[in-house]
Amino acid sequence: MNLKQLAYFVRVVELRNMTHAAESLHVAQPALSQQMALLEDDVGVALLVRRPRGVEPTVEGQLLYRQAQTILRQVDSIHSILTRKADPVSGAVSVAMASSTARILALPLIRAVRQRYPAIELEIVDIPSADLPLAIQQGRVDISLPPDEENSSSLSTTPLVVEELLVLAHPSVALPRTRLSITDLADIPLILPRPPNKLRMRIDYAFMNARLRYQLLAQASTSAILLPAVSEGLGVTILPYSAAYKEIHTGAIKAYHLTPSLSRKISLCTSKSAPDRPAVTAVIELIRSLTQGLIDDGTWRHCELA
Repeated sequence: MNLKQLAYFVRVVELRNMTHAAESLHVAQPALSQQMALLEDDVGVALLVRRPRGVEPTVEGQLLYRQAQTILRQVDSIHSILTRKADPVSGAVSVAMASSTARILALPLIRAVRQRYPAIELEIVDIPSADLPLAIQQGRVDISLPPDEENSSSLSTTPLVVEELLVLAHPSVALPRTRLSITDLADIPLILPRPPNKLRMRIDYAFMNARLRYQLLAQASTSAILLPAVSEGLGVTILPYSAAYKEIHTGAIKAYHLTPSLSRKISLCTSKSAPDRPAVTAVIELIRSLTQGLIDDGTWRHCELA
């Protein structure tokens, strides 16, 4: 087993297609297939299942994929540290965030990194919020922006922003007032984040505290699925402004406040065991300054710095 084989394997798993992986790696497909066969012989288990339309990782393949990501990231970190004299702010930096946060922050961050630190290779990882702390713990990303994350022995957690949770509905949905109570939502079909999800936990607790049950029409792991359903008038959801700020601005979705209000706290998370890297520090500072700027200019509403 060597680093080249691990890099090849990661690309095959990501693309789920040997031909596409070979093209992206600029190697011949037979050579790539041979390297995967040698890797499987070396570890002694099947890592990939060949199917007519591509390949899928086995259970063992999924385990190796996660470990390989960590190993390759650590190697890249070592390379950045050793070549620091040439360009102190360079290398790959990955930032994981929920799709609701990515809607408002990802593009400004990409633009700012390109302008300020062109030697940084930025990766935005959009994953369900429940997986954000695990992504850091497993070494899959450098920075994570999880909601309502508690301090732990392995993670360095700094509060970033507190967001109010809003009721989001299509304009055709008749709601009684602009400031709603949980009782107002009891008879309305809801489309909510799928557990495990801390935002969903807050919603469940609010209904339980009011001794009410809600009508669950559907649930999904990301707001990228929830919002189109709301935009079509299929149901109502509860999310922060950042998740639907474009649709709210155009009038495709109407936002309502809750009384008493619900909120969530987004934090900046890094691993305490990760080596200090100027590129990671630079991206963290950009995230902080961008968040401040988006709040100050009114783009990121119904929230405040934590």
